[in-house]
Amino acid sequence: MSPKKEIRTYSQDQKLVREKRAEIVRQACRVFIARGYDGTSMRDLAKALGKSTGAFYHYIGSKRDILYLILDFVVTDQQEFVAKMREEVEALPLADALREAVRIYIESTDEFADMHIFVNHVMVSLGRSERKMMLDAACRVEGFFEELLEKGVREGEFHINDVKMLAQNIVVIGNSWVTRRWFWKKYLDIVEYIRGQADMILRMITTTPAEESVLETAVRSSSSS
Repeated sequence: MSPKKEIRTYSQDQKLVREKRAEIVRQACRVFIARGYDGTSMRDLAKALGKSTGAFYHYIGSKRDILYLILDFVVTDQQEFVAKMREEVEALPLADALREAVRIYIESTDEFADMHIFVNHVMVSLGRSERKMMLDAACRVEGFFEELLEKGVREGEFHINDVKMLAQNIVVIGNSWVTRRWFWKKYLDIVEYIRGQADMILRMITTTPAEESVLETAVRSSSSS
């Protein structure tokens, strides 16, 4: 990732600036989703945070600065939870490690759901460097799952024809909880979603070709009887 952009602030208290900007980022995502990025003014954002426009400008310089902060926050979050996944699953058996990594990933996307939704909406209109930020972040997550799955294949525990495709599908499963939460939450909660998706993935990759053949034979016999 390229060096971070310097964003103007009139405050010398860096801790306070970080806290205020985190608040701005979270609220701005909700407003942008509701009104659209182009249809949202700085006055709208300030009102959503219950602040005057002048107070709002104390911590950021423009709406474009807020967009950059959102993208930077998503990238930083991706870096932090990939590091967290590595640390928390390192000593676990492979199947348990994959299950735990899926949990951490989906819970992270849920925690920052509004940001992920907004970024998905605005992606096509981003500049080249901003799109690269998002692509690099997505590749970092996909790469972690790819490494874990490849290790399972090498050790004979996982049976996978296309590791990269499955790693990407796991990322899509995490995004689906966010982008289709209006559907999923009608009949299950996030704990059930994580458990169901992890069970499905593990059944798929821990079944050997011989077991698949036995299962197919049993299904054919059952349907013909």
